[in-house]
Amino acid sequence: MSNRKSKTEKKLIIVGPVPPPLGGSSLTVQAIIDEISKYPEIKLSIINTSPTRDIRKKMTGFNVEKVWRMISMLPKYLWKLKEGDAVLVFANNLFAIMVVPAFLLFARIFRKPFYLKPVGGDLDLFIESLWRPIRELFLSTLRAVDGILAQTKLLQESLIKFGCPNAIYLPGFRTKPPQIEQAKPDEKMLRLIFLAHIMRSKGPLVLLEALKLVSKTCEIPVYCDFYGPIHHEIHDDFLMKLEEIQTAQYCGIADPGCGVSLIANYDALVLPTYFICEGHTGVLIEAMHASVPVISTKHRSIPELVTDGVNGILVPTQDSKTLADAIRKMALNPSMREKMGQKNAVRGEEFRTEEVVAQLTNTIFQLI
Repeated sequence: MSNRKSKTEKKLIIVGPVPPPLGGSSLTVQAIIDEISKYPEIKLSIINTSPTRDIRKKMTGFNVEKVWRMISMLPKYLWKLKEGDAVLVFANNLFAIMVVPAFLLFARIFRKPFYLKPVGGDLDLFIESLWRPIRELFLSTLRAVDGILAQTKLLQESLIKFGCPNAIYLPGFRTKPPQIEQAKPDEKMLRLIFLAHIMRSKGPLVLLEALKLVSKTCEIPVYCDFYGPIHHEIHDDFLMKLEEIQTAQYCGIADPGCGVSLIANYDALVLPTYFICEGHTGVLIEAMHASVPVISTKHRSIPELVTDGVNGILVPTQDSKTLADAIRKMALNPSMREKMGQKNAVRGEEFRTEEVVAQLTNTIFQLI
């Protein structure tokens, strides 16, 4: 039996992180792999870039493990590149500036289309922070790829302003389960969920302070469950503040892929984030698919997902008092919660895995 590819079959090389460890980027890559695997005309070849370190530790910056991991990928990449039809690289900022130029060079030598999918939504801020000569070199690399698949409209517009007309908007997404059991609302209480990495810039301490204020001023009890890995930099502070609030509890790390069904058990999702890398945050999209309203912040691209007063409430970052007011408003208006949840369900259709992956495959293979 021949091992040669059929004329209609396309082979896509994906370079990116897959679980473990769990995180927004690795779950996104895995979801794309799972969805494209349903396409009989596309064959996948995967190069895993996931770190081996504990995800709860600080992962930013430069270290020996990262350098070695990047260097060790090159032989695998070259081996797969000979038989591939296109390359899709998921890259955080450091990976993009250190590795993408070499990967792009070899793709050009082998005449393979090359697409870059930035991880997170802060590539524009990273570019602005670079020393000007380095910035221009990096931008020349970005302009040379066949497409930069920007997760947010904010990032796409920023890249175009940097002289990258090849920036293409490809929204974030999550898989919507075929059936979701919605918890029955209880007008006598409000059940909140925080589902994210428990790190300082995701706002869990701000939320705990807001819950303390709510407990003193709201006649309806408000309960909040926290899910996610607790990062070392916040571990002691988080657990100490958590003990002060009887209506809040830590529930551990949620199982992979259960976000939508888990959120559906609550009345609202709260994410008071000011995380610099925030793009189309996956947990907000999961709340859409669960028909649950959200309370989040006016930070970066969050307003692309949440329209204040329509499918959720947006507050300033690091403002526990305004956050407490938003929680109270949600607690005292069950009909508003229901309407916002319905609006969120409609909004979420744009961010379903099958819709976005269809755009992705069409973008890549129609240009070959």
